[in-house]
Amino acid sequence: MRLASYHKYTPLAIICLLIGCGVISAAQDEPRIIKVIGTGKAEGMPIVTAWFTTEPSTDPIIIPTRAFGGVTSCDIVRVMRLYFPRTYEGLLDYEFYFMAQVDMQFFGPKEEKWLYDALIEHQKGAVNTRSVMSGGSRLNIPWRDSILSQAFPNNAPAAIANLGKGQAGRLVIDNRAEIPNIMKAFKEPIESIFGRYSGLYTVPKPGSVILSYTENQAGLGHPIPGQIAHVFYWRWNRSITFTFQDMVYNAFWSSVYSGGQSNPYALDIIANIVWFSTGRELPADPWKVHDFRRDLFDFRIRKSLLLSLLDFAEGFGANPSREYEHLAQIEASRSKASDFYLDGDFDGAYSEMKYALDRVSEIEAEATELKNRALLWVYVVEWTVTTGVFLLAGFVLWTLMVKRALYREVGQTRGI
Repeated sequence: MRLASYHKYTPLAIICLLIGCGVISAAQDEPRIIKVIGTGKAEGMPIVTAWFTTEPSTDPIIIPTRAFGGVTSCDIVRVMRLYFPRTYEGLLDYEFYFMAQVDMQFFGPKEEKWLYDALIEHQKGAVNTRSVMSGGSRLNIPWRDSILSQAFPNNAPAAIANLGKGQAGRLVIDNRAEIPNIMKAFKEPIESIFGRYSGLYTVPKPGSVILSYTENQAGLGHPIPGQIAHVFYWRWNRSITFTFQDMVYNAFWSSVYSGGQSNPYALDIIANIVWFSTGRELPADPWKVHDFRRDLFDFRIRKSLLLSLLDFAEGFGANPSREYEHLAQIEASRSKASDFYLDGDFDGAYSEMKYALDRVSEIEAEATELKNRALLWVYVVEWTVTTGVFLLAGFVLWTLMVKRALYREVGQTRGI
C-alpha cells in the first residue's frame, strides 16, 4: 500500500482494503480478534487502514466521515449508509472505535447515541484525534456540542478556548511506575527523534492519565504548566477512551508528511492502546512483539516478491511446482506463528516467524536458480540465432565480396 497516494482512493476502494487478521486473548471468553471501526478524514484513512490490517490482532472496517480530495460528501453519505452498523447490536460487535478528525454532520442522532451508549454500557475502547477534531470552528464546535465528546478525556470547551496557545517543544513520554506500559518501552528512541513537536492544545479532564506531553517555556498546559498533554486516557463508565493531540498523518504516527522524522513504533503504540482499552493484557516484552510485527511485515513483502519471481520463471517454461509446495509449507508456519501470537505466546510466535523467514530465504535461492535455468535456454536460443545469422552473413559476404565465386573471370577479346 502506498500511503502517500491517499488522494487516489475512492471510499469503496478504502473499504475494499480491509482484511481480517488475528490477536491475543486475555481471557477465554474474549474473542481472539478485536473488531475495529476506523473513521474520520479521508486523508488519514489509508494510514488507519494500514495499521489495522497489518496488526494481526484487529479486524477493521474503515469508513471515511470527512471529505478530502476525491472523497466527497456524497461518497461519505453512501458508504455510511452501506457500511456503518445498521443496528445497535451490530455496533456492539465492534470493540474499538477510532475517530480521526471526524465531521460530526455525517453522524445522525441515532448513530451518535449508539456510540455513546456502547461506551457507557459495555467495555469498549475509543480514540479521538486532533484534540477537538479540528482547529476550525466548523468542525470542532459540532464535536464540542456532541454527547459523544463527553466520553473522551479532553475538555472540549476549554481546549477550543485555548487553541491558539499551542507551542512546539520537546516530546516527553512519562515512564513512572504507575503509568501502564503503552509507550514507556519506546521512550528513549522516540524522545531522541522528536526534539520538537506540536499539535492542538489539549485540556485533560480530572482523572485523565497522561502518557506523553510536549514541553514549553511559556507555562502553557494543564494540569501541569509547561506540559501540553499529547496522548492521554481516562476510564469512563465501563470503557477506556483516549485523546491524541495530533493527527494520524503527523510525524509521530506516520511517515506520509514526516520529512524524514517518523516514529517506527507507531503501530506498537496503537496496538497497545487497543489491547489496553479493551481489557487485554499488555505484552511483557514489547520489543519482542515489535520484532515479530516487523518480521511479519517483511514476510508478507518477501512472499509477494517471491511469488512474482516464480510467476516470471514459469512464463519462460520453468516448472516451480516444488517451490510452490515449499511455499505452502512456509505459509503454514506463518499461520502457526500468528496462532501463537493470538494466544499470547509471543516467544513462540517470534521463533516460528524467524523459522519461516529462514525458509523463505532458502526458497528465494531455489527460485533464483530456477529462473536462471529457465533463462539459460532463452540465452542459448538467442545466441544460437545471433551466431547463425552472423555466420550466414559472413558466408555471403565472403562469397560475394572476397572470393567472388559467383562471378566469371574477365576474358580477353580477339580482334577480327
